[in-house]
Amino acid sequence: MRRVSRRGRLVALGVIGAVLVTGGVAEAVARHSAADRFADRMERRLHTGVDIGLGPTPVMLQLARGSFPRVEVSGQDATFRRFTGVDVEAELDDVVRTGDGLSVRDSRVTAELPHDALTAALGTVTDGAMGGAAAVTTDPATGELVVVAGPAGRITIGFRPVLRQDEESIRFERTQVRIGDRVVPPALADQLLQDAAPQEVDLSGLPLGLEPDRLAVTSAGLRLDLTGGRTTVRA
Repeated sequence: MRRVSRRGRLVALGVIGAVLVTGGVAEAVARHSAADRFADRMERRLHTGVDIGLGPTPVMLQLARGSFPRVEVSGQDATFRRFTGVDVEAELDDVVRTGDGLSVRDSRVTAELPHDALTAALGTVTDGAMGGAAAVTTDPATGELVVVAGPAGRITIGFRPVLRQDEESIRFERTQVRIGDRVVPPALADQLLQDAAPQEVDLSGLPLGLEPDRLAVTSAGLRLDLTGGRTTVRA
């Protein structure tokens, strides 16, 4: 049997290495290009830059099949209804290219609304009535948002966010108003706030057919979990 020379083996190894390198470069280019296309669609809806993950399966194989088993999306400072500065994490399953966009089997989204986002959306509603700039903090123990306002921040207003799944909305129910350590009677609080308190945020008609599942007050802000079924994302 004919023996392969050392030179021949080196040439063969070089060819194999070149093929692997070329394939690796092609895969990297394909992954970057596909991620850019997904990002473009999502950024237009979230009004912020996003990072896209396409899972461990080679993207060239996913492109050949025309489907992506799992697409992960993460973004910061997104716009979500009346809130800005929202952090978003999303998972989309069985994403398939269609003639006019992308078909998604189901999706899961977590929106984190930090204190700054809550202050921008809710604090400004009360600052005029309270005679000073307002800031919003959270109290996970009571499940409340606390608006701190007025001169020297002596006025505090508690709001309990309630998820109304049947109406697809978040309602902010006022609990207590305090001036210093003193609780203000509800009738006097109504006069003091002059109907300026935030009431409700509509969550209907969200992208991806998302519907709210769970709302939680955390030490960092407000966390909203949403899920969506089969839908089409238009190009």
